Amino acid sequence: MVIRTTLCRIIQKSRFVHDPHLYQYSPLLIAHYGAIPSIVQKCRSSSTTINRPSLPTLLPQKRASELRPGPPSRTTESLSELLNGLEIDANNILGSSKIPDVAITLRALKTCEDIAKFLSEKAEDKAKITSNNGSPTSNLLFLEEQRKHNRHPEVNTPNRVSSSKVFPREQVSSTAFCIISDPKVFITPELLDSYVNTQALLGRPESFPHVFDLYRSKPIPKPNTNPVEYSKQNPKKISASIPLPVTNKALAAAIKARDLSSCFDIVNKSVCTSAYRRSKLFREALIPVSAAALAPFAIYKLASELSIYQETMDTFTATNLYFGGILAYVGFTATIGFVAITTANDQMDRITWAVGTPLRERWMREEERMMVDRIAGAWGFQERWRRGEEEGSDWEALREWAGMRGMVLDRTELMDGMQ
Repeated sequence: MVIRTTLCRIIQKSRFVHDPHLYQYSPLLIAHYGAIPSIVQKCRSSSTTINRPSLPTLLPQKRASELRPGPPSRTTESLSELLNGLEIDANNILGSSKIPDVAITLRALKTCEDIAKFLSEKAEDKAKITSNNGSPTSNLLFLEEQRKHNRHPEVNTPNRVSSSKVFPREQVSSTAFCIISDPKVFITPELLDSYVNTQALLGRPESFPHVFDLYRSKPIPKPNTNPVEYSKQNPKKISASIPLPVTNKALAAAIKARDLSSCFDIVNKSVCTSAYRRSKLFREALIPVSAAALAPFAIYKLASELSIYQETMDTFTATNLYFGGILAYVGFTATIGFVAITTANDQMDRITWAVGTPLRERWMREEERMMVDRIAGAWGFQERWRRGEEEGSDWEALREWAGMRGMVLDRTELMDGMQ
């Protein structure tokens, strides 16, 4: 009660109390400040006799500028060009009986990505305005701006465009999906990356597993054939593996959309495939395995050279002795290093390997475990002290899904306070 009385006295002495704008929205003041009827009566009696400057001019310039909407990021001309270009390219790709040029297909998907960026920026700006919890004076200013806008609505001029009405999210998403799923379109890594970026910006991750399947097993159109002929693609070859950066983007979009089934399917269709495992062997294990295969020959050559510089035994015996010692040292050191790499768990948060999982499988499936760990971190509590209290159908499905793959969710002995 003391705070209310103090606020009422401050408002009575303030120069804003005589402003007619405040009287028009006096119920907001009453609701926020608990203003007494005498203040409202004072405002009513003085609003027509005292000429005060309008409220926005008395506020700091920064607050007034924050309430006014900023300039549009694109004009109608630029968006119209994008839309017209997308329509032309999509008709050329989908309506033609020939194999479309990769450059035209990539340009169409890039156009979809640009439109998706524009729609995403507009949605973020709208969310910021909606979630703006400013002061009561700011709320009054916002209501005044809305009143003026409703009294004098703006005419749609060529300099502004309403993105949601011109080209909604569903139409952009369906257009990109129709382009990349067309049988005549050969999906390259660049096309796949642009498609994933577009759907991630639009918040539509449901099609990612199907598109990943198309990337691995879609028939390849043969050039210079009319009608178009297709050749079968081997889904297990190295080039059919989904790039890891693209998989991370797709998983991040599914997590943001809170789509657990899409998260599971993205992991299954990307890092769990034979193509990805072959690709990892080729990228990360080819050099170490080649070095291990060539190491005995290099060690024998080194041992034969060292045997020359001794006189205690014959050269043949010294060569064998040096060869065995150096080979044992290199082999034991390499084994310890392999065990240290495959058993490291500093990067693990909530998902760990079950007891008995082979070391080679741990190394081969580390990306799979890492993605499941990301899903568990997104669906569980962020506070470490609340871990283990999660419940619900999604959490139980995640626990069961991880257990079927040789992983443990929230191992008891590794949780805080359970050592």
